[in-house]
Amino acid sequence: MAPRPSDDPRVRRFALAGPPEGGRFLLAAGEAEHARRVLRLRVGDRLLGLDGAGAAWPLVVVNADARGFEVASAGEPEREPAPGEHGAALPWIEVCVALPRGERAEALVERLVQLGVAAIRPLAAQRASPEARAEGTRRATRLVRAAREACKQAVRLWVPEIHPLEEPMRALTRAASLDLRLDPRDGAAAFPALAALDPWGTRAAPVRLWVGPEGGFTEEEVAALDAAGARALRLGPHILRIETAAEAGLALVAAAAHARRHAELAREQARR
Repeated sequence: MAPRPSDDPRVRRFALAGPPEGGRFLLAAGEAEHARRVLRLRVGDRLLGLDGAGAAWPLVVVNADARGFEVASAGEPEREPAPGEHGAALPWIEVCVALPRGERAEALVERLVQLGVAAIRPLAAQRASPEARAEGTRRATRLVRAAREACKQAVRLWVPEIHPLEEPMRALTRAASLDLRLDPRDGAAAFPALAALDPWGTRAAPVRLWVGPEGGFTEEEVAALDAAGARALRLGPHILRIETAAEAGLALVAAAAHARRHAELAREQARR
C-alpha cells in the first residue's frame, strides 16, 4: 500500500473542530494555543488538519499573533471511507465496556482508538463500580479529548463515537452482525473461533465486543447476551483487567477482519 501524505512524520497534525464551513477551518479547543504558544508556529508554516469525519486537510498558517491563530486551505484533502464502508480497512467494531476508574478509562479509550474501534459504548453493568455507573459532562469531555489525541497519533481520519452510558439490556435492543462476549472461563478459544467467522460489520449492523466489569457480568446479563446470540470468547487462561481484556479482544477481532479483507483484495487483483 502506498504511503499517505498524512503518514509523513514531518507534518504536524491537529484536530479540527469539524469539517470546514464556508471554507473556514477552526482548530479544536486547545489546539490553536498549543500551536502558537508551545510549537510556536508562524505564518507560512504547513500543518495537517484532521476533521474527524474522514478527511485530512493540508493547511497553512495565515495568522499567528496575540489576537489569534488562523489557518487556510493549502490543497485538496485526503479522504478515507468510514469503518465498515466499501474500501475501508476495518469493519465497524463497537466495544461495549464497563469503563474502569479515573484515568484508566482515558488510557483505555486512547488505546482502543489506536487499535481501530469505531464506537465505544460505556456500560452501566450491574457489578460496575459507582464511578463507572456515573455519567457526567466533564468525564465525557475527557474521553472525547482522549479519542481525538489518539487519532492524531495514529493518523485516524474518523474519530470514534463515544456513546452515553447505558444498561447492557438497552444496548442489546439494537441490531448487530456479530456479538462477542469475552469470558475467561466458558468461552471458546479466540483464535480458532475468529478464524471461522467473517467479522465484518457496518454502522447499521456492527461487530460488538462485550467486556464486563471487574466482577464480570452477572448471570442475568450473561443470559441476556447469550439469548441474543452472543458468542463467548476466551482470550487466555488468566483473569484480565478490564482494559487488558478490551484491548486484547479488539486487537484480535480487528486483525482477523483486516487479514480477511486483505486476502479478498488480493484475490480480486489476481482475477483482473
